[in-house]
Amino acid sequence: MDKRKELVNEYKERKLQGGIYTISNKINGKYFLGHAVDLKAARNRFEFAVVNGSGTPLKLQDDWNEFGGEAFTFEVLEELEPKKSQNRNEFIDDLKTLEQLWREKLGSSSEY
Repeated sequence: MDKRKELVNEYKERKLQGGIYTISNKINGKYFLGHAVDLKAARNRFEFAVVNGSGTPLKLQDDWNEFGGEAFTFEVLEELEPKKSQNRNEFIDDLKTLEQLWREKLGSSSEY
């Protein structure tokens, strides 16, 4: 029982690393731009989708079905740590703003 409590506490106290990422199609050059409060979890979801073929963002599902998960890459564009004074919603607002800046930087011509 002590091991379980220890694991729960470790999970609660883990340091979140949020940020902006892309899932890019290596065949046609299109990309999905997203933000995540926990980049590690976002990468894990992507890797799960590659292996199992499910759980992909709906915007790129047609290409995923056509080309398969191996045709896509996950790339972190920028990392952001929450400020100590921020609550979760304020952190998400910062991530959305940062995502919009990346959208302007990358251009929308190849975005899903």
